[in-house]
Order: sequence, then structure tokens, then C-alpha cells
Amino acid sequence: MQGISTNRHADSSATCLLQAGYQFVIRYHSRTTTQPQKRLTPKEAAELARAGLKIATVYQDNARLPMDFGATRGALDANSAYVYAGQVGQPDGSAIYFAVDTDFSRAQINSFIIPYFQAIKRVFTQLANNGIKLRIGVYGSGLVCRMLKYDLSLVELSWLAEATGWRESSIYQDWNVKQIRNDGEALCNVGVYWQGCVGNDNFGQFVPIGFDVTAELGSSAWVTASELNLRAAPSDKVEVFARLAQTQEVKVLGEANDQWVRVRAFVNGAKYIGYVAKRFLATSQPQATSLTDLVVGLQAPGVHMPTSGGGGKRSVAGRWAQPLAELGQPTRDPNSNAAVKVQSLTAIGDWLNVETSPRYRQLVDQETGSVTTFCNIYAHDFCYLANVYLPRVWWTSKAIASFAAGKPLNPAYGVTVGELNADALFAWLNQYGPQFGWRRVADLSALQASANDGGLGIICGDRAAVGRPGHITVVIPETAAHKAQRDADGNVLEPFQTQAGSNNYRWGSAGPSWWKRSPGYFKDYGYFVND
Repeated sequence: MQGISTNRHADSSATCLLQAGYQFVIRYHSRTTTQPQKRLTPKEAAELARAGLKIATVYQDNARLPMDFGATRGALDANSAYVYAGQVGQPDGSAIYFAVDTDFSRAQINSFIIPYFQAIKRVFTQLANNGIKLRIGVYGSGLVCRMLKYDLSLVELSWLAEATGWRESSIYQDWNVKQIRNDGEALCNVGVYWQGCVGNDNFGQFVPIGFDVTAELGSSAWVTASELNLRAAPSDKVEVFARLAQTQEVKVLGEANDQWVRVRAFVNGAKYIGYVAKRFLATSQPQATSLTDLVVGLQAPGVHMPTSGGGGKRSVAGRWAQPLAELGQPTRDPNSNAAVKVQSLTAIGDWLNVETSPRYRQLVDQETGSVTTFCNIYAHDFCYLANVYLPRVWWTSKAIASFAAGKPLNPAYGVTVGELNADALFAWLNQYGPQFGWRRVADLSALQASANDGGLGIICGDRAAVGRPGHITVVIPETAAHKAQRDADGNVLEPFQTQAGSNNYRWGSAGPSWWKRSPGYFKDYGYFVND
């Protein structure tokens, strides 16, 4: 088969490539790239397949220095590559090549290349247990290909790099893919950023699972489990990024294997594409049977504690159950245009002055050493001034049952209402949030975009340890001086946030991707917007 490898998006070139006689395109997975267009996207993969091209993938961040390899890096790259493969719909039996993009010596290969691929093989074996099996390939010199494939059986496939002067490259013949140097010829819309490739037989090429199921098409199925995990890749060892409710309808895009299916689902208005265990889906709609399913739909009015006695104040370390009640406090008009709403949100953040206001300053018990922090208070205050409902107190289960019976109640602290910590806010956002305009979104770019348009964004993490507080931050509009962190394609990696907590930041948070900190710290998290 004749094909190309390129670090440019190739979907707009698909017809042109076919007309030029090419049958496949090799594209990249990468976690740390700074090159725009390098990463293969789900949309691009589907468009290439719809045009009639096969796809193969290679994982490469840099892959040229000793620090790019070793066992620790191999495990990290393997887990990342497996998830990226899941996102674009790579099927069981397809391959990921891992790049070794320089002419390392035998001693160097022994020192850090072999441990790198040993870790990849170990991780892929673990992920394939109750998941799909992906084949492992290597891109590199003839020496690297021979040692890893023939001598050590650490890879199944080899892709010989275009550099014929590298060690053993001129004599190595056991390749599955061979790269051919491009001396500056432009091709279709990828320009000069491509190399020719020849593929022998089955070298791990694929078409994505469900690539031909467009728009809202797909066969319907319904969730039978009381709660079903939706994962980024078809393995029970990768991250859960949403949970589907019993009786919820999903659209099946295709089967990953006999255990996993790729589906499209909506959770609180946000569209997700991921994988669920096939055994928990039914082809006919089941009836809700659990109490949880019956109470999710109960409606309850928003509630605030009365501000009699003055209400909360920034200068007072107390009255935390009450909303703020200060003369001249700024607000946001939800009906104003985006520019005005952004200005209002910036003014609210400045006025709250989280870094010095006593209301949000952590408290340390001098006898026990226990620390109390106020991320939930700050998030509530921000939303309250922005005219978006996020509860500081919420109704008890008995009070909600009373509402359901048509018997309204007044808020009475400790009787009909109680305070909510960050964990409780996470549960509230999922269960009651849509009633008050909150919707859960699937990605950080959508979260930041809502804030940049003058909406409210929230990141909330539910702590795994029972009785320990979770965390919540507010995503705020970017400014000329303060920006979200983005990857080479412009996707948001780290939204622009403000928080109270162990440390209070007007512009900042508990750290990069704090909601994904050490495994098991948060049992769940979510991104929520209120436009």
C-alpha cells in the first residue's frame, strides 16, 4: 500500500490524496506537542475514513533525547496513547507506533530505549485485560527496529525511518512500513509537510469505530445499570469522564470488541462520545426501578438564608451560611451583552478580594491543628453576585419530600436546610443544577468559552476520602494579562480560574489539573457552565 505520514491535518486533502494514488495516512498522537495540527482529531479520523483512506498512528512528543525515554516516561506515554487512540476510535487490533527519532547507539538503546518499550508493553497488556488490544510498533533506525522486534519481541511492528544513514537502516528488510524521503515536493493541502510511506500487508491500519455514523444517527440502546461509567477508551482501567443514569438512551456508534461499545450520549445537555460496557445496555427501553431514579426529577425552589442581622461581609470571618449583603456590592446582569457581562465578572472578582478578605481566610484550630477552608463559600459568593444560583444551603431530604407533596416550607437552619460543602455541591450540580441553568460540559475549551462570553464556569471535585472536603473553583474570563493555558491546536489545557482554599488566588488554582491529582484523591469531578 502507498501512503503518506504528515504532521498536518489531512482531512481536507482526502480526495486529492486518493486521486494521487495514496491509500493510507499516518498521523500523530501526542501529549506535549507545540505544533499546531500535529495531533489526529476524532473528526479528522472520521473524515479520512469516509473518503476511503486507511489510517495508522504514531505516538511522538519529541523522542530525540534520553529524557524522552526510560521506564517512567514509557508508562506515561503508553497510557496517554491508549486514551488518544480511544478518542479517535481505534479498533481492536490496530496499532500505535512509538517514535525513536534519532540514531541512538546500541548502548543507548540498552540504557533507556528498551526500558521505555518494556513499560509500554506492560501497560498495554494491563489495559487489554478487560479492554481492547492494541498492537505496538516502533519507528526508528534499522538497529532499533531489529533489536525491539526481532531480538527482544517488545514490539510487533516496525516502521523504518527515512534516514538511510542511521545504524543498520540500509540493510534492514523486516519492516512493516518504510518511510521515503520527501525532497520538498508539495502535495494537496499538506504542502511539503509529508513523507511517502510503503506499507506491507497488515501494519496496524484501521478505520475508526463508527466513523460512518454521522450527526445523531446510530442505533438506540438504553442503560440497564443503576449508573454506567462512560470512559475515554475501551478499558476499565482508563478514566471515567461521565456517568450515565439508568434507563438513559444512548446512540451506539459501533462495537470495539465483544465487551465494549462506542456510544454518543448526553449528560446534562453536554454531548459525550466514549465507551461503555456492552453488557449494561439493552435494545429496548427498561423501566426505572430504583428509588434514586424516582427522586431525581423532584423539583425544589432555590433557597438562601435570610440576611437579617446584616448578612455576610468580606471583612467578617463568620456568617458563612448567609449570602453577602454589603452596600454597593457589584452584580452581573444576565441579560446584558457578553462584553458587559465579562466586565461585571472581572469587577466581582476584584471586589471579593479573595486573597485578603477575612471571610475566605483559612482557619486553623490551635488545639487539633485541623484546617477549615472556604472554596465553597467563595464559589457561592461569586455566583450570587453574578445572579446565578449555586446553593450555600439546600433543603433536607424531608423538606424536598414535603415540596413533592405540595407542602412548601420556610428555610430553617439545621431543620429544613443545611450547608453544602464542595462534595455536596458536586452532587447538587449533577442532580439539581439543570433546574437552575447549569449544564455539564465535556471539555475545558467549552468551559473557558462560556466564561469568556460572560457566563459562569465551575470545576468541582468530589473527594474520595469519606468526610474529607472536595474542591471547587470558578472559571473566569480571560484578560489581556491572564490567559488560559492552551495546546498547539488552541484546545484549553488549564482554564483561567479563581479560588479560595488552602491558598487563595484571585488568578490561580490549586495547581495544574488539580481535579486529576494523585489517583484516587477525587472519586469524580465535573465541568459545569451557566450561560
